[in-house]
Amino acid sequence: MATRARVKTLMDRELTARAPERRTAAGDGWTAQPMGFYFPRNEDTVDLCALAVLDRALSEDGTRVPASVRRRVREVIATSTNTDGAITIIFLATAQPMRVR
Repeated sequence: MATRARVKTLMDRELTARAPERRTAAGDGWTAQPMGFYFPRNEDTVDLCALAVLDRALSEDGTRVPASVRRRVREVIATSTNTDGAITIIFLATAQPMRVR
């Protein structure tokens, strides 16, 4: 399972790649900005960004999630979702069941 810190790093990289001017403008408070700050009125790009971060985190872990989880990530993360919330949602989506003895 990806750590929350790792998902935050991946999100920072993705936003820097997809919206470099907006990411620079957000500065140190970048996680407080809504996803729509980076992609104004563009829900599709918000979805692509979130799924790219999710896919990268899962790839690094060598895991995967059902299509229903990917669909829920797309539904829950919107232009109005603050970036910190999006990071948390993606982090939780990477959770894998563990055997407890």
